[in-house]
Amino acid sequence: MDCHSDSEDSLELGDGTEVSVSISEEHWKKNVHAGEIGCTDCHTAISDYPHPDVEAKDLRDYQINRAETCKRCHYAHFTRVADSIHYKQFEEGNRNAPTCVDCHGAHDIAVPGEPRMAVDERCAQCHAEISDAYRRSVHGKALLESNNPDVPVCTDCHGSHQIKDPRNADFHAASYQICAKCHSDADRMERYGLNPDVVDTYLDDFHGASNALYAEGLGRPDKKLATCTSCHGIHDIPSFKEADKSVVRARVLKTCRECHEEVPDGFQDAWLSHYPPTLSEAPLVWLVKWFYRVVIPLIMLGLVLHILMHLWRFRFRRPGGHR
Repeated sequence: MDCHSDSEDSLELGDGTEVSVSISEEHWKKNVHAGEIGCTDCHTAISDYPHPDVEAKDLRDYQINRAETCKRCHYAHFTRVADSIHYKQFEEGNRNAPTCVDCHGAHDIAVPGEPRMAVDERCAQCHAEISDAYRRSVHGKALLESNNPDVPVCTDCHGSHQIKDPRNADFHAASYQICAKCHSDADRMERYGLNPDVVDTYLDDFHGASNALYAEGLGRPDKKLATCTSCHGIHDIPSFKEADKSVVRARVLKTCRECHEEVPDGFQDAWLSHYPPTLSEAPLVWLVKWFYRVVIPLIMLGLVLHILMHLWRFRFRRPGGHR
């Protein structure tokens, strides 16, 4: 710090770019590494003065090389990054794909996820349009207005290091499990007056049952599939409490018509809004459901009795004679 705190010196890179070597002592003291590791633990090539020349053709090349330093201590996280969509893009030649220092910083590394809004701000450096949509959503508004700890940020849905390609059919098929982490939590849903049965009722219908099979690796997840995001949106999820009902109905109908092209305008009214059918709210559906709950076991019992009686007749009353 005697040299680098508020230093006016600069580092010249291969393309002639000069980069300041000044480091804020205030930022360093707030760094999670402060007091745990020293400068040369990361800058291992520097042991004396004057320092050796830095071999980097430009600033981005230097940043990419420095990210390799994190692997020495954070190997598990580093290997997860190697399986992510970001690293895949880097391998395909995208030098702007994020590395450790792009997300965590260098000399000012803070505790990950504190404050939670910082996660969105980091991701917004590359995904600005998606960040804007998120901030307009019911989740984003709750985070911006009250720093609500219950709403998801980017990493809650996409992960932090092993980020999968969201365009992948397998990711789409398994996406309902992401929503289930919060929306099947009865205590959390009770705090906001929300229905905790949304996941169970979804998995209980044809769309959800198909989705669950695809998520388990059965069937073809590349087929059209109605999952949570199909009706609710992805990053621009509105509050169904505040949104105009006609807007919500139109959105659901549009989703239905992606597969059921000829359905009439009132088709979406058959949807029970994720509430279990009851005798008072949906009597016909409730009666049909209980009819099958009673009749199917009786049919199975009758079949078993029929087989047992047939075996008894075959054993004790053989044709042409007696036992």
